[in-house]
Amino acid sequence: MGFFDKLQEDRPHDTTTVQQEMRRNKFFGWRDVIVCLLIVGVFLIFRDKTGSFLGLGGGLDPVLEETRFGITDAEGVTHFFGYAEADSIELFSDLKSFDKGEQVDGTATRSLCSGTWRNSEFGEYELHVQTKLKTYIVVHDAGGVLVFNLESDETTRSLYDYFIEQRESLKNQTGPEK
Repeated sequence: MGFFDKLQEDRPHDTTTVQQEMRRNKFFGWRDVIVCLLIVGVFLIFRDKTGSFLGLGGGLDPVLEETRFGITDAEGVTHFFGYAEADSIELFSDLKSFDKGEQVDGTATRSLCSGTWRNSEFGEYELHVQTKLKTYIVVHDAGGVLVFNLESDETTRSLYDYFIEQRESLKNQTGPEK
């Protein structure tokens, strides 16, 4: 019994083990909250203007206007074309078979290709696609070639239908070509 009595004497009389455990749990609770806040802070600091972390996986933002359409790429630059001025607007349904060629400038991740590319079919062109999708639109105009898609295959198809309607509407307003 002398050993246990010795341990009892060394312990301060105002603090019990339950109180010590409660203080320790309170400390670790605050520590965990502070660590979580630091992690969120680091994420927000390194987030770029597209809302992606370190430029990985950022989205493409469409800009829909009355007579023209634009796609804002991963670097924040918007590429426009006019519905009526476009030489052609085509919808394709197999992005996997599309030969992107080589990247000249821009961003390329597993899920996003955004920037200037070069291939044998178009030469240098603008490519802004989410690679997980199948459907994409190709626009030829005086400024070059623009290849893009939106957040889903259905949205890309709907946008293509809208382009065709707008083209027809604008052509009817200006009258038949001579």
